[in-house]
Amino acid sequence: MNLDGSGKPEIETGRLVLNALEMTDCARVASLAGDKRIYEMTLLIPHPYEPHHAEGWISTHPGHWARWREDWTMNFAIRSKVSDELMGAIGLVGVPRHKRAEMGYWLGVPFWGQGFMSEAARAVVGFAFETLGVNRLEAGVFDGNEASAKVLRKAGFVEEGVLRARFLKDGKFVDERMFANLKPASCTS
Repeated sequence: MNLDGSGKPEIETGRLVLNALEMTDCARVASLAGDKRIYEMTLLIPHPYEPHHAEGWISTHPGHWARWREDWTMNFAIRSKVSDELMGAIGLVGVPRHKRAEMGYWLGVPFWGQGFMSEAARAVVGFAFETLGVNRLEAGVFDGNEASAKVLRKAGFVEEGVLRARFLKDGKFVDERMFANLKPASCTS
């Protein structure tokens, strides 16, 4: 992990760079997140997803980045290391008082099935444990989202249970499968 010129973390993996989203990313975010398949597997992404949705979302990020060391809440762009192309996003919502954070993510459909999200998730898990000092990472996926469950397992998460009828989406109750990853002893200070 490195810090960019404004003090925000930037994480590099073999194929990816995870860094702050910028307002110049709005059109690309709207294009990728606007696919109905993204909407179907996420709770907070609307459909249709318009550029003004991306603008509203990304405009909240500077405040989070200003406090990222204190509140552990941030969103990273997932970009190709080779082309700098925006592919998706991954983020944390922190609860530092309990040394816990929740991880959420989405990846544009053209990049599905190529291991990019697993690579990004592993990088954010390492950052959360080693840099932030998180003890417990959590993530929830809609029941039936096997691709996301597979990403979490590859990133060291274990399924802990199902929260039945947790969310109301499109007039139907949806179960949420809960996963967690605990800090390994090798990361303990």
